[in-house]
Amino acid sequence: MRAVVWEGKPFHVSVKSVPKPKIIAEEDAIVRLTTAAICGTDLHTYHGIFGSTNPPWTLGHEGIGVVVEVGSATKSIKVGDRVIVPDFPDDGHLTLRAPDLSEDVAFGFGPDFGNLGGLQAEYARVPFADDSLIPIPNNRHSELDYLFISDIWATAWTCIDFSGFQPGDSVAVFGAGPVGLLCAYSALLRGASKVYSVDHVPSRLEKAKSIGAIPINFTHNNAAEQILKLEPNGVTRSCDCCGYECLNTELKPQQNAIINDMVHVTAANGGIGVIGVYVAQPAAPGRPNADQIAPTIDFPITEFWAKNLKFQAGAADPKPIAATLEALVASGRAKPSFIVSSELGIEEAKKGYERFDKHKETKVVIRFPWEKEGDSSEEEEM
Repeated sequence: MRAVVWEGKPFHVSVKSVPKPKIIAEEDAIVRLTTAAICGTDLHTYHGIFGSTNPPWTLGHEGIGVVVEVGSATKSIKVGDRVIVPDFPDDGHLTLRAPDLSEDVAFGFGPDFGNLGGLQAEYARVPFADDSLIPIPNNRHSELDYLFISDIWATAWTCIDFSGFQPGDSVAVFGAGPVGLLCAYSALLRGASKVYSVDHVPSRLEKAKSIGAIPINFTHNNAAEQILKLEPNGVTRSCDCCGYECLNTELKPQQNAIINDMVHVTAANGGIGVIGVYVAQPAAPGRPNADQIAPTIDFPITEFWAKNLKFQAGAADPKPIAATLEALVASGRAKPSFIVSSELGIEEAKKGYERFDKHKETKVVIRFPWEKEGDSSEEEEM
């Protein structure tokens, strides 16, 4: 089968023939992907700062497809089901863990994360299929809307939850990439009074404005100061949808730039949610530039404490909120596919990564055939 492969060379991916996955455990399922996506977290790998110790591995952790084979112990998931493949598989007992622990399992990050392979591929093996896979209607017209439940829409929604959001709150969302746009979109959907969208890429800020958010270009002046001119008491909630590759007003890397701004702009008794990745790892062949990321940052603890702020951070598990998001799509209330700027075939994935990394695309999805006669496999090793 064809797949997007990371080989440890920063700013470079390959499309190669790799072995088609097989059933290993009786709870497994094999899914033929019909749509996958390139995520901002994939760019952390692409930049050489996040992932397993040793390459190569198949990339991707956002996908949707059709079940083509199930293990003998699989009960609720059947061959022919159209399903969302969430970024974290689950047997009902697994928890999200630090990436240096062997128990951590996720698609698309290599052997140290369960060695599951990635979803930017024609097929994927999904462990604990009954608990992991999320069935959806067999409707190609809404597939892109359901796709983002696999990770980034669920991630954006969770960031709002982390902040302690209540309807009527004002919100500042830092980052207007795919997650940030969906965070702003979700906050408005959930009844935010105002949403400020902070970024420096004009096309992203235009997209944010188109959904009803107030765009803030942080290169014009410090983002917190710009918002405080409009909200003198600060916003009720702030959300970090960027993470450790954030930039300061001079567009220079500064890991604590967003954290500092959020503490400054959030009103007393407000809340901060951080869903952007802040995981530092030692440099290794699979992440040769990882030493560019520090494991600690300076934090404005005095202002944070004096304001009585709440703070929650971490990864998001899509499965607990999938039903809520599915219902929003099914009812027509939500259409998260508005973020998609390009649909490519898998052989064009290298171009997709390059354009996404350079902010020439808002969100890139990879399309596979909706229906396929037979399932063949090319067994060339990586």
